[in-house]
Amino acid sequence: MLDPDRISARMPAGYRARPFVDADREPIVEAGNAESHPMEAESADEWRQWEAMFEDRTRERVTVVDRAAAVVATAVLQAGPLPRADGSQTLGVSVHGSHRGKGIGGVLLDALEAEARRRGVPRLLAGTSAARPDALAWAHAHGYAEIGRRIMSYRELDSFDPAAWRAAMDRVARHGIRVRTFTEVLGERDEAGRDHFWYELWQAEGPMWEDIPFSTPMPHWPYERFLEMNVKSGQLLQDVSLVAYEGDAIVGLTTTGDRQHRDGWTWLTGVARDHRGKGLATALKVDALTRAKAKGLRAMCTVNDEPNRAMRGVNISLGYRPVPDHVELAKTL
Repeated sequence: MLDPDRISARMPAGYRARPFVDADREPIVEAGNAESHPMEAESADEWRQWEAMFEDRTRERVTVVDRAAAVVATAVLQAGPLPRADGSQTLGVSVHGSHRGKGIGGVLLDALEAEARRRGVPRLLAGTSAARPDALAWAHAHGYAEIGRRIMSYRELDSFDPAAWRAAMDRVARHGIRVRTFTEVLGERDEAGRDHFWYELWQAEGPMWEDIPFSTPMPHWPYERFLEMNVKSGQLLQDVSLVAYEGDAIVGLTTTGDRQHRDGWTWLTGVARDHRGKGLATALKVDALTRAKAKGLRAMCTVNDEPNRAMRGVNISLGYRPVPDHVELAKTL
């Protein structure tokens, strides 16, 4: 267990660690947003919503405050929403602005690593923005090596012209593929039929997920976790989430989540292995962008691992713009 008193004993003068409390989210988010790209801006309420979706009994978090009791740093150790098969866990250390360079981060990192070793964690995962070379150098100095990059990108919808992409939609239609919203499909089914749809979707998603080039292995999530995200969370925009059918078979899909009631967030776009190369991924993205614009959303956002050149190419062709890379890091214990 992380012991705030032990951590406090090693802190520089004027600082102490204490257990994290819910109200810490606001100052933590405010500090993070001040150093992030505008499209990466988060909210404390959004953070609460995401954590409420997935119970993580491994999560431990501490907060560091100064003499005035202001939040100046935070640290977390957790398995995360999708536990890794090898038992790896994720840590995060964040020290705010002028409080850096005093040794606070090193004390927090030592405490997290000691707890991870006590748990028998074989490897720790972390990450930072490429726009923060100081943070990246600090991580390297503490033994963390780069294992990959995740690239967030966004498409502002005011300038998106669906008519320019009509050929992509027509091409898919000529292959006999029908694209429908989740709202349309679910609206035609009774309760048993809706349950079957979600199971069919999860099954179809499996091979698509397996082909995503993650930096570290990430097995397809269990069906119950899939339901928590897509059905129970209330975050899925069913009228901007699409499924492509050839006959009764699902051959493609894209799922879109709500982001602060302003943007859409593409959780996954996938195409069945034997239907790739027909422009289906582009058609799904175009359709989703069109619906998101009609819905009055500001932008559509997504994240792709650096090796996923095919999907990144689709996004670039559609006018997505990247924010600074998220550098993924790892350290073997």
